[in-house]
Amino acid sequence: MIQRTLFILSILGPLLAVFAGAAQAGDAAARRIIGFSPDGAHFAFEQYGVLDGKDTQSGWSEIAIIDTQTDEIVDGKPILVVGEGKGEPSLRQARAQAASKAAPLLAKYSVRWPGKRTDADRFTLPDTMIAAKDIGAVETASERLLNHFQVEQILADSAKDCAASLDSAPPGDRKGKALGFRLTLETPDGAPLKVLHEDKSVPEARDCPTSYSLSEAYEFRPQGKPAVAAVLVQRFSQGHEGRDRRFIAVTGQMP
Repeated sequence: MIQRTLFILSILGPLLAVFAGAAQAGDAAARRIIGFSPDGAHFAFEQYGVLDGKDTQSGWSEIAIIDTQTDEIVDGKPILVVGEGKGEPSLRQARAQAASKAAPLLAKYSVRWPGKRTDADRFTLPDTMIAAKDIGAVETASERLLNHFQVEQILADSAKDCAASLDSAPPGDRKGKALGFRLTLETPDGAPLKVLHEDKSVPEARDCPTSYSLSEAYEFRPQGKPAVAAVLVQRFSQGHEGRDRRFIAVTGQMP
């Protein structure tokens, strides 16, 4: 543990000095946990940032409301606000517009209970919009085991040609494949207990991922019902002018 901490600090030391000052814009999402519904049937979170293209630099915000029993996004897609013009909308405007669009659904499902954060890899800096040039350091430092949750990188079908992004992929036939992931809940001694997610195909919207890792885990215990978990998986990829980071929330009932 001491060796890992020293290694991470050697990578992130210059970044911490930057974060102590004004936040930098970059195509790297930060996140806000909105919470759970009182029955644990729904979980919602927002991720947001500023596009890194020199001709765009517009703010964007995405709010996903997820059915925790099916691990599917309500209405089939998240609420997304993103601009095409340079600097429009601003980050503040994008977040306000997304919040306004999401408000009826959040009210419908009474999503407001924060749940309990059971573990987090603080070196993933989920509250920060990391500058695009620094995302690679965070990607290198990130963990794949967190609070008995294990993320494994796997090959999965892809309609998009992702050959150039498969350097970190496991061995196997790479034709028509992209890097996907499997998320497993393990027992305290490391034995698999429940697979919460396993990619059969990789959506084009993930933009040919280069790696996955874990950021945070949350738990909510509705009265008289099984506990529900929400795990934030980081997805990294090569963006327009640098590295990208996005979050994927995986939800499910705890055994």
